[in-house]
Amino acid sequence: MSSLTTPEPLAISLKGVSKVYRLHGSQGDQLIDVLGLQKFGLNPKTPPKEFAALSNISIEVPRGHRIGIVGRNGAGKTTLLKLICGNFSPSEGEIEVNGQVQALMSVGLGFHPEYTGRENVAAALQYNGLNRSEYEEAIKGIIEFCELGDFLDQPFKTYSLGMQARLMFAAATAIKPDILIVDEVLGAGDAYFVAKSKARVERMIEAGCTMLLVSHSMQQVLELCDEAIWLENGAIKMRGESLLVVKAYEESLHGQMKALVDLEIDDESSNGVLYDTNEGKSLGSHSDRNVSAKYSERYPAPAGLNLQIPSFLPHHLNPLFPPFEINEVKKLRHVARGGISRWDSEVGIKVTGFAIQTERGFENKLRTLRPAKFVLHLSAEISANFACSYGIIFNDSMGAISARIWSPSDTFEIKEGENRVVEMVLNPVQLGPGEYTIGICVIQTTPIELVNTAKRYDLLGRSFSCTVEMDETLSSTSANFIHTAEWNF
Repeated sequence: MSSLTTPEPLAISLKGVSKVYRLHGSQGDQLIDVLGLQKFGLNPKTPPKEFAALSNISIEVPRGHRIGIVGRNGAGKTTLLKLICGNFSPSEGEIEVNGQVQALMSVGLGFHPEYTGRENVAAALQYNGLNRSEYEEAIKGIIEFCELGDFLDQPFKTYSLGMQARLMFAAATAIKPDILIVDEVLGAGDAYFVAKSKARVERMIEAGCTMLLVSHSMQQVLELCDEAIWLENGAIKMRGESLLVVKAYEESLHGQMKALVDLEIDDESSNGVLYDTNEGKSLGSHSDRNVSAKYSERYPAPAGLNLQIPSFLPHHLNPLFPPFEINEVKKLRHVARGGISRWDSEVGIKVTGFAIQTERGFENKLRTLRPAKFVLHLSAEISANFACSYGIIFNDSMGAISARIWSPSDTFEIKEGENRVVEMVLNPVQLGPGEYTIGICVIQTTPIELVNTAKRYDLLGRSFSCTVEMDETLSSTSANFIHTAEWNF
């Protein structure tokens, strides 16, 4: 006997939906006619046109799903949300929405600027037909959530964008809608507000609420959404797991970015087959090494220097990593979900291999307060002199940047087809426990404040992954980052 799987009930269904706007043509300018400037082409008369904001969109959103919608300005994101809200009617296709919808389409929309925050909230709740007890409970929850204090009784127009966003989000989510639609409102909030909003959204999702979030903040999409839809030119370019869609979108968005800075390059050469940076010392056998060096123990420090607990001094010890043959780092190891996301870059130097070493060998399972080595294998696409800086970016599981590490300038001469190896050692790892994605970039050396406009030779965004663990004995000191400190008494 075969079992049938019951399909998930749908909150939103769009079938072949298109939205076409009619753009009126220009009839010319009377002043230009009077001045006789038509001969200069300043008075064109253009016919009316049609603009397809959305073209043949089909989407099914099951109840309780959190979906982010990403895309450039003009991609059709807001039009899609307004169709779902019922503000517009589609030119073609069918839209079915099952449940009560609350929409936050822009900061301030629907709130009267002259009314106080309390008065605006009261009006918003009355529109939703709450009885007296429900109204009083909702008001109490909104006041607690938005944390505006005395500002709640000040005119809404005096609020900052962040304060307006907090009040609007609190009001929209106080009545527990079936479908919550958010368009960029969270972008006005700080990290604390986003964290509170995420906790509230998660509770709503557990209760069966569905959320659609439009945002240009990829970090917010990763934090708040399990799935994402990428819109481009009014059509669905990609739909899938948030991380995979964000990686593909970022690669497309920034892949065509070209350099604005052109700096002169000085050089030096290097070569070698067996690569080891332990100052040429004999390492002995792997089993002979103290691979479990306790960074959590107190090491000697300069006289009079009181270190934090757990006690460690960065770069105090010389960690010993197993030597490796150059062929061992010619491949890309530890690839993240969704594979390599290589952004469009200039011809020059490309990352052709990546590996992470601990004192046990190649692995991407690191320990807080233990050393780790990141090895880049580079290949030259042309013969030239280069001055390169290398960047390694760590993003946590929510997409937030945990660390961005830049190298000093590496100047060298290299021929087409030749290779170069670059190492970055964390001595020790100070990231807290968790899952991380890793991005790597190679740029032309430039002042740190200009790195975003520097000539880029390669960029692999969120393309690798690692796990950081912490000894159980240090669990009470667990944090996102283990900072060093000097204490004086």
